[in-house]
Amino acid sequence: MTEETLNKIKSRGYWRINFRPLVIGQKLELPQCKNVVERNAVNFRGWDYPHFPQRRGDDTDLVAGNEYYEGWIDWGAHKEIWRMYQSGQFIHYKAVEEDWFKEDGWYGGTQFQKIEPGTILAILNTVYLITEIFEFLSRIAKTGLFYKEGVMLDIGLIRTAKRQLVMMDPMRGHLFDKYVARIDAIPFSHQYSSDEIIQNAREEALKAIVHIFQRFGWDNPPVETFKNDQEKLVRRQL
Repeated sequence: MTEETLNKIKSRGYWRINFRPLVIGQKLELPQCKNVVERNAVNFRGWDYPHFPQRRGDDTDLVAGNEYYEGWIDWGAHKEIWRMYQSGQFIHYKAVEEDWFKEDGWYGGTQFQKIEPGTILAILNTVYLITEIFEFLSRIAKTGLFYKEGVMLDIGLIRTAKRQLVMMDPMRGHLFDKYVARIDAIPFSHQYSSDEIIQNAREEALKAIVHIFQRFGWDNPPVETFKNDQEKLVRRQL
């Protein structure tokens, strides 16, 4: 089922997130692989990052591999697969949720269900997601898993060509211009020491957010506004 879900994720827009320790010390015991994810997953807005399965079924499961634990879900717009390896490497494939609103019964009768796959990237959802990724990374760094040398972070947003940035919050104004990606993949990579990512997770997340939005042609996105959005997110004031 996981291969089928991965193929479904890759059939439309998706995120690929990868943490790679710069120094591999003592390997995690296999059960620790799932425990690291469960204990450090971020839940600021009702859906955890990464999603840690709470049940077993045809649409979600938690599975032990030879050197990793794997969690996955294929439920409505939520489609994701992650693996945490004994080496400390973490890899996560996550569908761009906006591409699955049309087929998600949760959004029935709303404006979201009218969105065609591959057409938009929601600005706030992206700000929240990147902030959650960095918070999760920071929490893992606090466990000592990456040692002081730190970690290499790769974030890829795939199938972006012709996708437009959209502000979907009805309480916020529309953008003054159209920002549309002309490239089909947007990579972001950076190396962090453990101290850097623990002390500056939100600031570093902002740099990644700006990096992504600039690839849509948005040269000067409002960083101060995004800082306020981050603050509301972590305080659960959405």
